[in-house]
Amino acid sequence: MANQLNITAEQTLIRDLLSRINDAWIKQRGDAMTAALNECFAEDVVMRGPGFVFLGKGRDRIVQSYHHFVSQAEVKSVSLDEPEIDVTGETATAQYKWAMTYALGGQEFTEHGRDVFVLARRDKKWLAVWRAMLPEAG
Repeated sequence: MANQLNITAEQTLIRDLLSRINDAWIKQRGDAMTAALNECFAEDVVMRGPGFVFLGKGRDRIVQSYHHFVSQAEVKSVSLDEPEIDVTGETATAQYKWAMTYALGGQEFTEHGRDVFVLARRDKKWLAVWRAMLPEAG
């Protein structure tokens, strides 16, 4: 993790959760992807997009957004920075930069941005309860 020398056990658990989310949409499809993502998101998760516009609420809706993207786009490359994670009690935030090249509708796009997550410990496990995907210009 960038600028975090002493990684706590909680930060490691959260880093692993984020890895499971990204591995699911990058490497899996169909029911396997759904099952993996369902384990990572709270039932009442909220998703925000560019400009923090509201994109939806609920685990099913968020999981479907991943399915929609991977069924429409062919991901050519993706890179993810190590997340920066802050934990306070039963709540945490995590954010990392990403870059991706993908083909959609016969065109190729390269984007970069930042993912921001709010996580909560529920029933002794960390779950994502809020996510914002924030593409950056240029």
